[in-house]
Amino acid sequence: MDRIHQMQVFVQVVESGNFTRAAEALGLPRSTVSSTVQALEDRLGVQLLQRTTRVVRPTQEGLQFAGTARDLVDAVAQAEAQFRHRPEEISGRLRIDMPSRIARRMVIPHLHDFRTRYPAVTLDISATDRMIDLVSEGVDAVVRLAELEDSELICRKIGDVPILTCGSTDYIAHHGVPKLPGDLKDHHLVNYAQRMPALSIEWDGLENGRGITVAMRSHLCVDNAESYVAGALHGHGLIQVPAHDVAEDIAAGSLVEVLADFRPTPIPISILYARRRHLAPRLRAFMDWLAELLRDEGFVEARR
Repeated sequence: MDRIHQMQVFVQVVESGNFTRAAEALGLPRSTVSSTVQALEDRLGVQLLQRTTRVVRPTQEGLQFAGTARDLVDAVAQAEAQFRHRPEEISGRLRIDMPSRIARRMVIPHLHDFRTRYPAVTLDISATDRMIDLVSEGVDAVVRLAELEDSELICRKIGDVPILTCGSTDYIAHHGVPKLPGDLKDHHLVNYAQRMPALSIEWDGLENGRGITVAMRSHLCVDNAESYVAGALHGHGLIQVPAHDVAEDIAAGSLVEVLADFRPTPIPISILYARRRHLAPRLRAFMDWLAELLRDEGFVEARR
């Protein structure tokens, strides 16, 4: 059996966290994945994985071997990619995690363009707003809209996303238009938290070039972007959201921007992926396509 193939299967098992997800990613029967790893262990004379009924974890020897094997697998892919200049020859399966609104409103409506360019690439899109573990969940990359903390992941910044404050026309009619940040004491905020309960209820903005924070009241907290925007549309309070995300609602009169002179600092949007010496051509192709899409659609600020 081809040694590189054995390494490829082993690396996928480590990154996926179990044989079933690895088999799905590779397009192979689960039994083939299991027997391939067993053959690799027999050839090396060492146990690489600790197996349980639900997950597999690399042993100390497995961790050491995984790093070397990953570099070799990526190096072979990179070498072969030198002779694959045509997009239609870029192939394989990609699993990408991204915020639900970006998936529903931006990526999926334009996927025909990506498929036309890269017909041999299969996409698994996980649309969540929570932090995930790329390795244990078998994800190739995540798209995040946030100031990112230090991470062992590679971060490719796409651009900066302008943020505005808005509320429904019914809410504004009932509570009035806040003209200064100090007016927010008379308003409610639809709160957002990746983990509940929320630790704070705050509005962020800029005043005279300086960042300011105002504590607010809230009777609704959500943990995903779809519910967040729905909360505003149904009059539960103000929200702070990417400008492009609610452009149609504002144009239709369903939402109204407030405190436009106090917009907060734009938030970066980035793609994060595991540290690899060589980047898979299919992942590079998707990242380039997504960056182009978000710029063309005006989701990120135009470069100055």
